[in-house]
Amino acid sequence: MKNLIIAIFFLTFLSFKTFASVIVKNGLTQIHELSTHSQKEGKVVLQNIGTKPENIKVYFNDLTSNCAGTVNYASPGQNIRSLYPFMDVATTDYTLQPGEEYELTYQIDLNRNQFESGSLWVLMMIEIVDPISKNTSSSGLEIGSKIRYAVQIIANIGQKNAELINFSNVKLGKDINENRVLEASLENGGKYLVIPNVNIQIFDAQGIKVKDVAVPAKKIYPLNCQNFSLPIADLPKGKYQAVLLADYLEESIGVNLDLEL
Repeated sequence: MKNLIIAIFFLTFLSFKTFASVIVKNGLTQIHELSTHSQKEGKVVLQNIGTKPENIKVYFNDLTSNCAGTVNYASPGQNIRSLYPFMDVATTDYTLQPGEEYELTYQIDLNRNQFESGSLWVLMMIEIVDPISKNTSSSGLEIGSKIRYAVQIIANIGQKNAELINFSNVKLGKDINENRVLEASLENGGKYLVIPNVNIQIFDAQGIKVKDVAVPAKKIYPLNCQNFSLPIADLPKGKYQAVLLADYLEESIGVNLDLEL
């Protein structure tokens, strides 16, 4: 059910964003730096840009991802690093009037439980209750499409250190357009969220660099994994040497590769 909910959110957000009457004005990721046993307040700024009142509902989900490429959504508190047990939100239901801007406040309270250091995270789900469109299936069932925003709220507790990140499952593959790519998974074995820069440098048989490409950064939560796809379709057939790199803070890791295309 949770997978379905998130899938509907992304589908409707992408397909109907021009019709969304409620928008999130301050981004879908919020990162807080805290010390042990401290408190921090945050806010999600919502605005009704439509012409009628809109009811919103607020709830939480946990989020994890693995090296198989599976993103898992679960009831709040199931993830061992869920921020949910430390969260309070001002309201779970609210009616936004046309043109109104509303600050949905929340508090992180680390005094509730013993947690010394590392990253905790949770998804705050903001659902516009009324469907933005309705369709009737062939069986006569009315299906409504709703907007759901997933705001990632992250708390980094204590002093961050260089984390244990490692490449795995490095292989040649193809993207959805059948273009050749180099696929790799990057695992975070540490306690803190990392957002590494990933790139590949490719050299021909004479040692001349023929390609240097970076990919968009992704958040990798502790004990989680993200997959990366690096485009190499423009390289002619032949033998190459490559270095796959990931940089975060002052740490770098690299993998030497022999490629034959």
